[in-house]
This record gives sequence, C-alpha cells and structure tokens, in this order.
Amino acid sequence: MREGYQGEKKRIFRPIFFEKRWDEEGFSWLDIGMRKTLMTLVLILASGGAQAEADRTGFAFQAFGGTAWNASTTLKIDQAGQPPLEFDAEWDTKPFKQPLYWALRARWRRPDDGFELQLLHHKVILANPQQGVEHFEVTHGFNTLTVHYVKTVGWLDGRVGAGAVIPHSDSTIRGLHHDPAGYTIAGPAVIAGVGTEHVFDSRILLAAEVQFMAGWANVGVAGGTADVTSVGLHLLVGVGYVFGGGSGP
Repeated sequence: MREGYQGEKKRIFRPIFFEKRWDEEGFSWLDIGMRKTLMTLVLILASGGAQAEADRTGFAFQAFGGTAWNASTTLKIDQAGQPPLEFDAEWDTKPFKQPLYWALRARWRRPDDGFELQLLHHKVILANPQQGVEHFEVTHGFNTLTVHYVKTVGWLDGRVGAGAVIPHSDSTIRGLHHDPAGYTIAGPAVIAGVGTEHVFDSRILLAAEVQFMAGWANVGVAGGTADVTSVGLHLLVGVGYVFGGGSGP
C-alpha cells in the first residue's frame, strides 16, 4: 500500500545546481556554493597535463568537499501496528549547511594503478514530505566506507569500489520523533568514478572528480524501520599530501 503518495510528477534527478534555493535568512548561499564547486571542478579538469605518474606514487591522504545530485528513490517505512508507508521520495543534500558534506581518503599508488579507502559523509534530506511523514533525513549522515581500485589512463583516474553504508537518521513519523544514538552498518554501497589529480611542489595534491554512488540502508524510526536508497552523482574537489614518491626528498 503506497499510503501518503500525493501523485506529484516524479523528477528523476533534482538539478540542485540550477535551482534557486533560499535559506532561512533569504540568501541563496547554497546555490552560490554549489555553482562554485562545479566551476572549480571544471577548471581543474580543463587545466590538462597531468603530472608524471612518479609524482603521485606511494601513500597519500586527501580531504574533499563537494555536492551531489540525488535520484528520486522509493522510501519504505514500517511501524509496529501501522500500515506501511511507501512513496517516491525526492532528496536534497544541502552540502554547505551544517553538518557539511565531505569525504576523506587514504590511498596508495603505483605508477599505473592503486587502491583507496574512502569515507564519504553524504546527506539525504526528504524534499517532499508526505502525509504521516513530517520529517526524514540522514544527515549525520548517509556515510559510505568503500574500498576502491584505481586505474590511470593518460591524465584521468578511473575508480570502482564497494563497501558499507553507516548511517545516522533523524525522523518524525506520524508525530513520533526518532534520533538514535551511534552508528551501525546498515547496508551495502558501490561507487564508480573518474577524476584527475595535479601535484604541486612535489607533495601537494589538488584533485577533482565525479563519482556515481548507489547505497541502501535500513535505518530506525519510531516503532519501526525505514528502507532508504540513495543513488546519485557526486562532485568532489579536494586537497591532499603525498607522503611517499615524488621528486622531493
């Protein structure tokens, strides 16, 4: 039973880079911030001419900011003694509002390939509340911990990976609020992406990439659980430091 669905026209992706989205103070900082992220990523990708592969070999640590486009997915909620709620959910990310969207990555590279461990702090916020679902978000967050294999072709890095979703949700369902403590592994996640890196002063990395991520998690709500699926495109811009390799000492 798809209770609470209001028959809205479904949008496959929310094009949040080009929507006018105002915060409580009446300023479109979110809109401006996401445009800057996109512009920065495009400039890095367009700058061309990757550094020699030897400059990037060895161990490195990276930190990223960014944003995401989220596909509409089915949200299913089961509560004890109540009929299930199921509808097509549209999701926002609001990456520049607390808590921020970010990613951390440790990686080890050979000249042509390498391996990565990535923690992505993604956020999904229900943008079309339905009858009985007053508020639903996974902003602390829809975290994914994934292991990647990376292959370099020319100045582009392609990566594929898989891992786990470790979420923290906050919801109000049928008037009952739920904000659980702690984090648990709640489902699987997969990623695929392409990007580029540039090395400055033999050690400093500047990176930009696009990732496709799909994840599923079973999270708690008051008196039950919810099945949450996140599918989207992620834009990441970051800096890092190479601890090994390079032309420096």
